[in-house]
Amino acid sequence: MPFYRYVCDNCGTQKTILHSINENPVVKCDSCGKEMKREISRVGIVFKGSGFYCTDNKKNGSQPSESKSQSEKEKVA
Repeated sequence: MPFYRYVCDNCGTQKTILHSINENPVVKCDSCGKEMKREISRVGIVFKGSGFYCTDNKKNGSQPSESKSQSEKEKVA
């Protein structure tokens, strides 16, 4: 069962509640008693493995440092 974050539009109080995805409970604010609205929570994403960034080492067989040194040698010659 996931956690859901509820925010009060009136006073800005936040509350996290655990309930089923199929439930739509009516959540009241503890401070002012008004109904709270469910909001989308911030989610931290971690990408693991290679190939997510251009600076990662990819398994393509050639390394850029070797090809760069070969092209520099051709310019000199």
